Amino acid sequence: MSNVIAVNGRATVIVPAADSIAVYTQGQAQVSRTLGYPNYPDQTTLIGTVTNGQTVFGTFASGATIVVEAVGALPVYYEVGVSPVVQQGRLSTAVQGAPTDIADGASMVATAASLLSGIVTATPTTGRNIALPTGANMDLASEFLIGDSIDWSLITLAAFALTITNAASGNTLVGLGATGATSGSAARFRTRKTAADTFVTYRLA
Repeated sequence: MSNVIAVNGRATVIVPAADSIAVYTQGQAQVSRTLGYPNYPDQTTLIGTVTNGQTVFGTFASGATIVVEAVGALPVYYEVGVSPVVQQGRLSTAVQGAPTDIADGASMVATAASLLSGIVTATPTTGRNIALPTGANMDLASEFLIGDSIDWSLITLAAFALTITNAASGNTLVGLGATGATSGSAARFRTRKTAADTFVTYRLA
């Protein structure tokens, strides 16, 4: 679940090194960065304004202290992670980022970012297995709470099946993992957090 800032509220967010912050609102938000200097007061500088949409700030190589302010008439939502996407607060619509294509090969692994993109594709030259991302990597990718989940699709772009398999650790498949063996065949999954660094991925369709 995304973090929410009430109207006229503000939040100071510590973004870890190598992470980004996604800010979404149907109103307006101001996003600033606070920098500290030895023997000098901290300086807070505006780095962007978000209006009726989502903006991702980062990546912050060394981490960052970010201040998010809800300056419009509607609340603001934010997520922190490697590839953060705000899902909450979008009414009946959703944001679809660019699908993630996994290169064909004997050892294929989906990343957390690929699942978060919502659509995963591959063009296999034979039937291939694709391992789920580990639970630890899923936890690093966004601020999942226990019970939070994301739905995503896998599409084969060749006349060979793609089969989702268990992660090396912390992400277990429930149900069948294979697409059909026809180009364009798809499978739908839901990945749900059940504990720290632990996820279960369910076959939906």
